[in-house]
Amino acid sequence: MAKVVSANSNKNSKTRRETAVQGTNDSSIVSKWSTASSGYFDDSFLQYFISKQSRRAPLIHRGYYIRAKAFDKIIRNFLKIFENSKKQIISLGTGFDSTYFRLKGAGLLSDTVVYEIDFPELVRRKRLLIESSPELANLIQKYDIQPSSPHIELSCTDYQLLGVDLTQLNTLEAALKMCGIRFECPTLLLSECVMTYMTRRCSTELVKWAAETFEQGVFVIYEQMHPNDAFGLFMQAHFNSIGSPLKCINSFPNLRSQNDRFLNAGWTYCESVDMNTFYYDCLDRTERSRVESLETFDEYEELNLKYSHYFILTAATISLGQSLIRNNQILSKPELPEEFTDVVTVSRLPEEDQSVRRFGHASSLVMDCFAITSGGFGETDGRHQRLAELTVTDLSSLTSYHVSCGVTDMQIPRMHHSSSTLSNGATILIAGRQSPYFMCNEMLKVTLKIADNMDTVHGSSTSPAAQSVKCEPISKENCSNSLLSNAEDDVISEACNGNKGSSQSLETHKLSKPFDFQLGSLTIEVMEQKGNVPRERWRHASVVVMHEGEEKIFLYGGKTKSGQVLEDCFIFNPSTSTWNECVCSGTSPGLLHSHCLTYWQGQVILTGGLNKNHEPTNQVFGLDLNTMTWNKWDLDGPLYARYSHTAHLHDNTLILVGGVNTEEKPPGLAVISLISHTAFEFAFPSQDKQSLLMLHRHTSVMRQNPTGNTTPQLVLLGGGGNCFSFGTHLNRTPVLVNVEAACASVHEARSK
Repeated sequence: MAKVVSANSNKNSKTRRETAVQGTNDSSIVSKWSTASSGYFDDSFLQYFISKQSRRAPLIHRGYYIRAKAFDKIIRNFLKIFENSKKQIISLGTGFDSTYFRLKGAGLLSDTVVYEIDFPELVRRKRLLIESSPELANLIQKYDIQPSSPHIELSCTDYQLLGVDLTQLNTLEAALKMCGIRFECPTLLLSECVMTYMTRRCSTELVKWAAETFEQGVFVIYEQMHPNDAFGLFMQAHFNSIGSPLKCINSFPNLRSQNDRFLNAGWTYCESVDMNTFYYDCLDRTERSRVESLETFDEYEELNLKYSHYFILTAATISLGQSLIRNNQILSKPELPEEFTDVVTVSRLPEEDQSVRRFGHASSLVMDCFAITSGGFGETDGRHQRLAELTVTDLSSLTSYHVSCGVTDMQIPRMHHSSSTLSNGATILIAGRQSPYFMCNEMLKVTLKIADNMDTVHGSSTSPAAQSVKCEPISKENCSNSLLSNAEDDVISEACNGNKGSSQSLETHKLSKPFDFQLGSLTIEVMEQKGNVPRERWRHASVVVMHEGEEKIFLYGGKTKSGQVLEDCFIFNPSTSTWNECVCSGTSPGLLHSHCLTYWQGQVILTGGLNKNHEPTNQVFGLDLNTMTWNKWDLDGPLYARYSHTAHLHDNTLILVGGVNTEEKPPGLAVISLISHTAFEFAFPSQDKQSLLMLHRHTSVMRQNPTGNTTPQLVLLGGGGNCFSFGTHLNRTPVLVNVEAACASVHEARSK
């Protein structure tokens, strides 16, 4: 019997590579359409190149917006520079890009011929789409004669569509000559996430060929970089999984290597910027404000990481007289701090069912024995979702216990809230959100009881009678605004929550039944709130302080449902359940979210955060609680800007862990002497490819060093996020971080 062989099994590796790369075009064009239809940029022609419309997430829109904005700016600058000359635009690996039709429809292609080149099968599909759409076909003017080469799919007066593999340079040059290319004319070559799929040899030969062939050539490339940090490794794994590996990213891993690549290939001028730099420094504030107002957005970490892993580069064989990227402004990037390496060590635990895998959560140290982790976004029952469970981590064994809290009338599932533990062990959860449209106004108190003697070790309201109290259902009439739907109940939410400075008391007082687990039990209570109750927020920070002889909770900043960034601060008195707004003087930190607070010798120390323009800051402020006066610290030694980090106090030393910034390299671990105000930066060790560690949206607590060393260890819990379109990464934690050598370095420097 003859063996039946499928068509797929006969494909060689080259054909499979081409198919996979072409698949990235089909996904990309849908994302571009979704971005344009959401108002990020104007392009009414993209709709004719997609077979099925699909709405993408705001994070995807922001990523494709910056890509389209960069190319549009460079193309328009090129056309303006050579507006009195005949010129050419060559799109390499064009896919279903609609740039020609958009520019032609806007009347911007005077004396310009556009050449689009891609795999033969793909451009054949594009030709059929063009010919079947009157809106596209009417913009081109065909020649009467048929193309003279099978590589020329469509030949028009100002538009040429060629099917050529870019690794076949002799064939490419011959086809261009048949289309009437003029190698002496100003020519703009565009490579949009194309050469990264080629081998180093083939892509470098293409760059060298272009430099030698075009007398007035300008080359533009947009693709990935920084392959070896956690995001870069995760990104590479994604492209490997879909059969389109990034073959060039490790050969040219950063901006310097990319610039050298072009200069060594014969280009006389080259400039490049990462997309964070392009967004913050090459776009005006008005445009950024417009984009940021289009959709509710809460993935700043992932966006800045994505932008730091992509770049735009222009190279030229002639002097252009101006920058195509920067509009001739001089960008002054701050000097990056000098990092110390081989100092911080990380210990990963074996994979266990008890691992903490979530982000956007909060954790608190309870009685130096346990970490209680609440909320966040993670995986439950095979689905990614906001978590209703609480996790208790035994810091001696680093074993985590997940406690399912299926209470339907409490706002337990929440993200970007804060967690503060009082000296009696009560863990207080403040604010946060259940979605970008639904804020949490319930303040929850989590109480832990251990099982051996059932004595109360955490919290105060844990008598047997209190433990037996059942959760009472919440009605709309009592305005507690628990788990109401986003639509009809938003109105109720606004009416019930009150405004800043109101004296409204949220007198919902509910106590859950005990949730039993291996160590004992947990109970959750909705706390009463009186006085000037802060408005709903997330991405704020809180810390336990001593104020006027009492233990209280200090809160600063955050974001509101409308996207407003806050700079207000409040103090909560647990003994009276009363909030009071603070009236402060001095140099205020200003509008901030995603920052950190710590308490030291009567002062609140504020570090990092995103300001009102969503730009990371490296500033450190201290608030004297006796005088309510803010002071900005002048640091000796540079410090990375950062946000979404964690902070700890040890022996008059402040330790900052991880975070995100807009530099090419994310921050590692910073140590600041609170006595001398001296700052040091330390790099984390290289990533373990089998267990990536993303140091943002994580939490961390300190545990006593089991070796007896006076320097405690850090225990990292959770972290990660939605990595653009590459998938979701959840850190496998707990992870131990040894900071002994880092702290010793600071003490040694301070003693000198």
